[in-house]
Amino acid sequence: MRKLMLIMAMMIATQTAVLAQKSVVVSEKDVPERFVKDLSKRYPEIKNVEWMKVDSLVYDANFVSNNNPMTMRFSNKGVETSWHVNLEYTPAAIKTYVVENYPKYKVRKLAIVDIRNKKIYKATITKKFLFWTRDTKVLNFEIDGKFIDAVE
Repeated sequence: MRKLMLIMAMMIATQTAVLAQKSVVVSEKDVPERFVKDLSKRYPEIKNVEWMKVDSLVYDANFVSNNNPMTMRFSNKGVETSWHVNLEYTPAAIKTYVVENYPKYKVRKLAIVDIRNKKIYKATITKKFLFWTRDTKVLNFEIDGKFIDAVE
C-alpha cells in the first residue's frame, strides 16, 4: 500500500512539474511594449492584467472584462482573443459530438476564440483516471457547432 501511495505521489508531482513548465508569469515590464499598448488600446478600462510568457515571442494576457474572464494571446502572427464560456452553456452539437466520438471524455473547458475576425469554439476534453488527467485533447468547432479539427 505504501509503495502504491508513493508511486501515485511521484506521478502527480511529475505531472504538475511538466504542466507548470508550459508558461511563466511575468511582469508587464518584461512584455514587449507593442503588446502592452495593443491591449490597453483595445481594453482601456482593464486594470488587473496577468501576463504569461508562453514562448520566446508569445505572451498571454489574462484579465476580466465586463465580469467575463478573457485571454488575449499576442505573437508575431497576430492577436487571438478567448472568452471563457461556462460549461452549462455548451452547445448541444458539441456535447453530442463528444459523446459520440470520445465516449470516455468530458468537456472540461470551453472558450470562444476570435482569430483574425473568425470566431470558433475551442473545447478542451479530458479522460480522467482516478484522480489525475490521463489524456487531454482540444477540439475546434465552428460557431454553429460543426466539428473542424482536433489538436492533440
